[in-house]
Amino acid sequence: MTLAPLFVLCRFVHFASLMQIFGICVMVTLLAPRGFSTGLLRQNERLLALSACLAALTSIGMLAIQAGLMGNGWQDCLNLNVWLLVLTTTFGEVWRWHLLLTAVVLMVCLMEWLPGRAVVLLFTSIALLLSLAFIGHAAMHQGLLGMVQRSNHALHLLSAAYWFGSLVPLLWCLHNTQRQDVRPNAITTLIRFSTCGHVAVGLVIITGIINSVIILQRWPTDFSSLYQMLLLVKIVLVVGMVGVALYNRYKLVPLIVVNPQLAHRRMISAIWLEIALSLTVLLLVSGFATLAPR
Repeated sequence: MTLAPLFVLCRFVHFASLMQIFGICVMVTLLAPRGFSTGLLRQNERLLALSACLAALTSIGMLAIQAGLMGNGWQDCLNLNVWLLVLTTTFGEVWRWHLLLTAVVLMVCLMEWLPGRAVVLLFTSIALLLSLAFIGHAAMHQGLLGMVQRSNHALHLLSAAYWFGSLVPLLWCLHNTQRQDVRPNAITTLIRFSTCGHVAVGLVIITGIINSVIILQRWPTDFSSLYQMLLLVKIVLVVGMVGVALYNRYKLVPLIVVNPQLAHRRMISAIWLEIALSLTVLLLVSGFATLAPR
């Protein structure tokens, strides 16, 4: 594998890990009722730790690969002098803080005894996602347009992270509705997620459109452009995700009253489908984000 596709893979894992940390922390700190949040966090503990480890490793990996891309290939991936040169670039100025914050996330994640640990992870993951709005295509403009683009992209990342990152905790909430002792709290969490989910989905769509218009300065209708073709595939997949979310909310939720077991099974299947679509979208974005937009 050459460095370019490895960077795409590393970027994909990094974004997915950060979004997963954010989604878990939102669920347990903002959506789950007091008392239930502790158990929900415990159920997602392994995924949280894995995501933190992957985020830390891939943050270093992206720096190493950038060094190889700037230098003479694989031999410069572990050249500390080239690393230092990368850290003086626009990417590097952001990545210094990004590396520090990923280290904080990893340490806090491993400190299970720390009071308010989920809140610390929530704010740190927000800072990490916001920092990603200052690199890549989001940083292509300066001045007022640049500020608008970065702000819009930051909102896009946070709303997308809520949508994707909350899906696995949502599966646990559905599982908990089968337990009588926590059923009311699990249902409350699901209702809160659904309410906020409407806002998140709307923001993903609106900010995504604004992002595309700012970057391309036109609609993505040039089928000879690989960037625009991949962007169109992403749009189609997001439309599919919206369709699944609407089916889940407005078809399966009413079914709970009529046939709760069937509704439960179909909801689980729908959420797994959304997870698969989300990962595909993230992989696509990680790919065309490395291409020149035209």
